[in-house]
Amino acid sequence: MTKVNLRVQQREATQASLLQAALEVFSEKGFDGASTREIAALAGAHNALIKYHFSSKDALWRAAVAFLFERQAKELAMPRHDDPVHADFRAYARAVIRAVVLYYAKHPEHARLMVQESMRDNDRLNWAADTFIVDISRVSGKFIEMCKREGILPDVSTPALVYIFVGAAQTFYALAPEVRRVWNIDPADPDVIEAHAEALVKVLVR
Repeated sequence: MTKVNLRVQQREATQASLLQAALEVFSEKGFDGASTREIAALAGAHNALIKYHFSSKDALWRAAVAFLFERQAKELAMPRHDDPVHADFRAYARAVIRAVVLYYAKHPEHARLMVQESMRDNDRLNWAADTFIVDISRVSGKFIEMCKREGILPDVSTPALVYIFVGAAQTFYALAPEVRRVWNIDPADPDVIEAHAEALVKVLVR
């Protein structure tokens, strides 16, 4: 491996560590409550590296959100409804629901970060919505519309059903500390995740 390639790998590794740390801190404390010093410390890096790699706290937030949605696109491999592996549309719908639940179980910081920012009507939300959320919501809407046509879901507001579906899939993990305290179960436990996925499947797939 050449020195140039090694430097590139080290740079990418540092950026990835800073981005993951940023996701965790921003998701816990919001943009205003988060500090770049805390993010750098969590990543095991010097605070000056944030300015070097991302120029500002706002730029770091946007890079972290881009990293978040790019990761979602890679990891949340949605099954095709015409894949012969599915016996019928209901089997396909169950597979979609399980895939979404498993993604949010693995990455609870996704919902936490977006809830933190989605409550505020500001430039960061507008940028995230225009760049990522609108397209993802359209994909979710198409899935809901197919479920309505198949008689799986009632013929009611599609936006309402999208938020019911997404909220039910992610809130259990976004509020994990509360779940542990109130119900004495761990949302990260594989058996608990499976039970949650099964519950949501049975609620949504009639």
